[in-house]
Amino acid sequence: KVQTYFSKAPYMLSANTAWLEPNTTRVPLSDVTFRKALAMAINVKQIVEQDYGSLVLPASRAGLLPTFGKYIDQSVVKKYSYGFNTQKAISMLTAAGYKRGSDGYFMNKDGSKIELEISVPQGWSDWETARDMIISSAKAAGIHLTAKVKDYNTWRDDRNTGKYDLVVDNPAQLSDNPWTMWNIVYHLPIITTGTGQTNFNYERYTDQTAWALVQRLDKTPLTNTAAIKEINSKLEQNLMQKVPVIPLWYNGIWAQFVSQNWTNWPSSTTSRKYTPVMWNGYLQMTGIDAITHLLPVK
Repeated sequence: KVQTYFSKAPYMLSANTAWLEPNTTRVPLSDVTFRKALAMAINVKQIVEQDYGSLVLPASRAGLLPTFGKYIDQSVVKKYSYGFNTQKAISMLTAAGYKRGSDGYFMNKDGSKIELEISVPQGWSDWETARDMIISSAKAAGIHLTAKVKDYNTWRDDRNTGKYDLVVDNPAQLSDNPWTMWNIVYHLPIITTGTGQTNFNYERYTDQTAWALVQRLDKTPLTNTAAIKEINSKLEQNLMQKVPVIPLWYNGIWAQFVSQNWTNWPSSTTSRKYTPVMWNGYLQMTGIDAITHLLPVK
């Protein structure tokens, strides 16, 4: 009785990339090896299957939404991508000079304890479950994470001003240009006064080369597909090698419809490939078309 955009799982279009943002100004999150080991330690498949019942897709390590599939360099993804591998995460940390304490957790290189906090907005139950799964996965790799409960306003303000270790976030929304995601990841300069970072680079990662590529992409016409692919390829490689953020899963464009009174709903099997939601500006991204193309039941 209920229709969705796709007839099979994940049923919904992907709206944004949920990722883990590490505060790269804090030790050991400032160490790319530690960030990559943490990424490898997270069991994304468990989150997708057990938390979401496979209603979402695991994110590509390149970070870009499925919408941008034509811009994703699969050869780069194949070469630099990495999967869930607890033992490899442990080996990476050991080889990098991290040692485990008597409690089984890795310590900082100076011998101090690693005690990182991870937070999500309080009440976002699916994210709270994902947070707990991340903590459990990290523990198996000897990485000590603890949940820090924050209401949404505190979570947001602390993220913006850098008063955090790790947060689950999803600022990179669906758009017609992959520039929007890269600008969120790499935008410079870092704002350290007032309300801090309010739109981008919450992880406070500085990479002038990547930022130059993002600026170049901003000036590239959408018609120049070859140039867009070239720039994206370099940024995808950077994301997978430097891990400024850790892509986890794609949140859905949650939409279900019934045809009791209205028909002609958007669907992947028709020409009506519209975004069937009204939140977050989607009315301006063909959401209005989803409404205007509906037909009343006679």
